[in-house]
Amino acid sequence: MMEHPRSKFLELLSLKVLDIRLRADHPEKEKVRSDLKIKYAELKGEREVAYTLDFLDKSKFVVMHNLRLPDHNGHFQIDTLILTEKVFLVVEVKNWQGTVIFSENGQVTRIPPDGSEEGYKNPVDQAETQSYRLQQWLLQHNLSDIPFEYLVVISFPKTIIKPSSPNVTIPHEVIHNSKLIFRVQEIVSKYDKQIRNMGQLKRLAKTLADAHVPPKNILSKYNFTDSDLIKGVFCPECGTVLMTKINTKWHCKQCEYSSDEAYKYALLDYRLFYGDWITNKIAREFLLIASPTVVQRILKKVCKTAEGKNRWRRYQLDYRKLKLDTKRKALKERVSR
Repeated sequence: MMEHPRSKFLELLSLKVLDIRLRADHPEKEKVRSDLKIKYAELKGEREVAYTLDFLDKSKFVVMHNLRLPDHNGHFQIDTLILTEKVFLVVEVKNWQGTVIFSENGQVTRIPPDGSEEGYKNPVDQAETQSYRLQQWLLQHNLSDIPFEYLVVISFPKTIIKPSSPNVTIPHEVIHNSKLIFRVQEIVSKYDKQIRNMGQLKRLAKTLADAHVPPKNILSKYNFTDSDLIKGVFCPECGTVLMTKINTKWHCKQCEYSSDEAYKYALLDYRLFYGDWITNKIAREFLLIASPTVVQRILKKVCKTAEGKNRWRRYQLDYRKLKLDTKRKALKERVSR
C-alpha cells in the first residue's frame, strides 16, 4: 500500500507558474528559478526512491511520502515513512549529485559536478531528529510501544560517497537507493515481536494522512503580494506573452496559437495561488477582462457551487471542469530554461 500526499508536486507546479508570472526584472526572479531547479531535482530523486519501494510486498508494508506534521516546535517533514508490523522506518532522501564526503566531526561536504564545495549538516542527525519528533507525535496519540529506525538514502546512483580520511567511517545508515530494499528487509528481520497488524497500520496511515499539513501558500513563502504577479492569460504553448481575446477565442501573437479555453489555464494558476474561491471582480482583474457579463459566463462554466448575492457573490472553482486534455507545453519546458 502506497500513500502519496501531493505536496511536492504542487510545490513544483506552483513554482513553475510563479516563474511565468513574475516579470523578468523582478528582484526575486533568479531565486524562484533556482528553487524551481532544486524542487525538480528533489521530486525526481524522491520518485526514484518511491519506485524502488514499490517492489516491497504491499501486504506487509505501508509506505508514505512527504508527510508534514504539526508539533509544539512548528512542523516537521518526513520524506518517506515505512510502516511494518514490527518496526517503523524514517527515510531521509538526499538528492545529492557528485561526491559526498563524510568528515570525522560529522560535517558533510558535497562536491557537485562543477567542482565547487558545499557544506551540509550530517543527514543522519536530521533523520534521527525527524524520527524522534515522529515518536513524540505518536506518543501524543497514545502510540508508545513502536521501535524506530532511520536511514539516509542517496537517490542518484552515480553519486560517490566516501570518508574524508581512512580512519573515518561512513555512517551505516547512509546508503544508495539501490540498496534500500535489502536494508529495509535486513532491519525488519532483526525484530521478532509483532506490534501492529496490517489493519492497524492502515488506520494509522489514514490518521497520519489526515494530520498532514500542506506547505504554506507559495506567495506567502516569498512574501509576495498580488501586485508582484503578471495578470492575464498566458499562451500555454510558448508561455512568453499574454494572449488577446478576440470574440470567443484567445490568440497568441508570438506563436499564433489560439484556443477558446485558454482562460482555464489562468484560472488553474489562480487556484494554485489563492485557492478555490473567486469573485467576479477578482476574476476580471486576474484574467484582464473588463466585462462582468463575460466573466460571469466563464465562472458559471467552471464553478462547482456559488454563494452570496450581487457583488458579494463568490464561486468555487471546480478542478474537473478546469482540467484540459491538452498539457501546457510552456510549463513542461520551464525547468530547463
